[in-house]
Amino acid sequence: MENKQKTVGKCMNKILSVVWYKVLPSRYGGQKGIVLFTKYLASLHKVVFLCSKNNEPDASMPFEVKAELPVIKSQFANPFCWKKIIGVARKIQPSFIIVEHPYHGIAGVRSARTTGAKLIVHAHNIESQRFREMGKWWWRFLAKYEAWTFKKAHLVLFKTEVDLHWAVEHYRMDLTKGFIVPYGIEKNSAPDRIKARTMIGERYGLAEHEKILLFAGSLDYDPNARAVELIFKEIAPRLWQQKKYSFRILICGRNHLKRFQHLKGLNHPGVLYAGEVNDIETYFGGADLFLTPVYTGGGIQTKIVEAIRYNLNVVCLKEQVDENLISLAHEKLFLSSRNDHDVMVKNIFSALEKNCNTPQVFFDYYDWSNIVSRLNEKLNES
Repeated sequence: MENKQKTVGKCMNKILSVVWYKVLPSRYGGQKGIVLFTKYLASLHKVVFLCSKNNEPDASMPFEVKAELPVIKSQFANPFCWKKIIGVARKIQPSFIIVEHPYHGIAGVRSARTTGAKLIVHAHNIESQRFREMGKWWWRFLAKYEAWTFKKAHLVLFKTEVDLHWAVEHYRMDLTKGFIVPYGIEKNSAPDRIKARTMIGERYGLAEHEKILLFAGSLDYDPNARAVELIFKEIAPRLWQQKKYSFRILICGRNHLKRFQHLKGLNHPGVLYAGEVNDIETYFGGADLFLTPVYTGGGIQTKIVEAIRYNLNVVCLKEQVDENLISLAHEKLFLSSRNDHDVMVKNIFSALEKNCNTPQVFFDYYDWSNIVSRLNEKLNES
């Protein structure tokens, strides 16, 4: 792999990456996914990272950061913002322009047309369907814009085969435009499990025999908030009633928005509300399994991939995984259908009793170096 990367690296392209929101420093799954993708892409190409002004550039990043875009969502419809993006593109003359999410489709299309670059859309899910599931009335308008952006792009990067084929079927996108870039993992060592378990136990006063079930995600996001409510109202009571194991469900994640503060008032003796933590790796390292009853939001949850990378069994819903992940790590996944809470609880018991290591094929596929190498081959074909 190293020799191959050195070879293709000789044909270095200039790439302009457009990111409309704050991802630096990266603390959450989506932010980390964008920054790590760009970091590994920059090992093969010269990347200019054009982002919003509230980003905090890190000198250690192997790409140039231009934090110059406004910190407002209305930038997508702002001709002055389009002009800014086009101006940067004209100045650096990139071979490829990547827009993270489809929202800057207009600016991306115009920048590509002006410079002769090829437009790439990095679609983290089907945005219109994500907002449709969340009950947003304007999802139809977004669907038309998203479809238009995909069709205008030279290449669209999807997280899953499901999203790719959905775009082909519903947006009439050309199948050859689609390419899979999953949420990846780095080759760094996992924390010592015994040490991590001891730290968590001391932090929350847990007994050694208590099983730790981890939920992690941004709690001020509708799909995750609904999952937390489900844990308190449906999952924890069923686990508590059966008394097969002594357990604690640890819920980790930021909660900055006022309309989600009611989550802090939910109560059950088997659930601990940890909130936002700075060492989530310790929690992954010390937990007994990862629990995520999220059924909306689209795509694969990044935390599922992270959990399997830390050798945790994952109890989740079928909607949150695709066939590829199942084929690579099926023994680590315990799946149930939406609203089938009794089966989910049975899966929790099964996951606690089953002990098998994450297979090497999982690490090979989701390693960021390998992901970007596969993408680079596709770019060289362009």
